[in-house]
Amino acid sequence: MPVFEILCVTMQQSSFSKIQEMNIHSNVVFANQADRTELSEQEFEGHRARMITTTTRGVGKNRNIALLYAEGDICLLADDDVVYSHDMEERILAEFAAHPDADIMVFHLESSEPTRVFQNVPKTKKLHFWNRAPTSAVRIAFRLSSIRKANLWFTPLFGGGCPFPSGEDSMWIHAARKKGLRIYISNQTIGTVFYESSSWFNGYNEKFFYGKGAYHRAVHPHSCWLWRQYVLLRFRGIGSLPKKERKKWFSNGMDGYDRLLSYNEYVQGQIQ
Repeated sequence: MPVFEILCVTMQQSSFSKIQEMNIHSNVVFANQADRTELSEQEFEGHRARMITTTTRGVGKNRNIALLYAEGDICLLADDDVVYSHDMEERILAEFAAHPDADIMVFHLESSEPTRVFQNVPKTKKLHFWNRAPTSAVRIAFRLSSIRKANLWFTPLFGGGCPFPSGEDSMWIHAARKKGLRIYISNQTIGTVFYESSSWFNGYNEKFFYGKGAYHRAVHPHSCWLWRQYVLLRFRGIGSLPKKERKKWFSNGMDGYDRLLSYNEYVQGQIQ
């Protein structure tokens, strides 16, 4: 029987209360962003919980910390705003057993926010290169051996607490596809994500399109101009920012990525 483990990024925790809050009944590693450095451990229900507390900021960096401490054969990425189904571990292990060639499996989550729902598939299927890759790290489970063989890590440049606001999970999946890892999309629902507030999304404003420009410059360095047109079409009619301004801030994001300037640094540079 494979060993299963959750790798959860969290902040300012002083106890293991998230185990109950998230309905966890599995081994778990918490990468805890706080103002101290500490390693603590607890046993519960025959499982092992570890809390790696550091002053390291940035969601990608902390996912990497969790990966460094990971010991499970099958691991699930997590944020602390997810509440899992009681049989989540069994569902995930059953899917990997049914698809022994799968390196990565993307699961379905219910959402507390009607405008931020995940599309479910009627049947578990393999992700081909022509398919649009699903996003959100909290849906991703994987064979740890596959990830380590591929030397696959999260970028420290994108995501909450990083220079560029989002996209670290999409970049991770993109890198996995380029390395030839086999990815499946599962029809199994493993829990619910409860959105309360976002550390990066405040509407379809200048910062949003700046982040999109930086992301596509990083992922598609030679075709980012074409992706700019795609983004402008995809978000057409959403928000109040004029098309000319969206186009400008997408381009500013491309420039900002080349210079490794966050949105605030870029704006400050324009003011000076």
